[in-house]
Amino acid sequence: MNSHRKPIRLLAGVLSVLAVASLSQVSQATGTVSKGDLNGPWMMALSGNTGCGISALHVTVNLNNGTGSATIQGNATGCGIATTTSLPFAIETLNANGSGTANLSCGSGCGWNFQIQVAPDRSTFSLVDVTDSLNTLAGVAIHQ
Repeated sequence: MNSHRKPIRLLAGVLSVLAVASLSQVSQATGTVSKGDLNGPWMMALSGNTGCGISALHVTVNLNNGTGSATIQGNATGCGIATTTSLPFAIETLNANGSGTANLSCGSGCGWNFQIQVAPDRSTFSLVDVTDSLNTLAGVAIHQ
């Protein structure tokens, strides 16, 4: 007799669960972001135009209070495939909201100045070189 109500109840239940799930958010760290929050190993994927032309770079660095020694593995149209080690990487400035600046050397007289933004949970940060018209690198760093 009331068999048509069961599908309606089931549908209402499913919609209720979906509504609650859509309102839920993953918990993220909050508060002041500091250089110490970024300690440990990082992997960066960067691509764009450099002094060597169109480039794709894989960078690893172990940060300690914002500085570390990086290894760059890259492929560039004008310079080919290369790996360079022991290159300085430094978080130059870091604001409480996670925005700041960083510098990655690519050898003598070579380097990139990045604007960065650290994610609230400190697991990633974005990098964009906007200070040099000849370098248009951008990418992301992932905490390993």
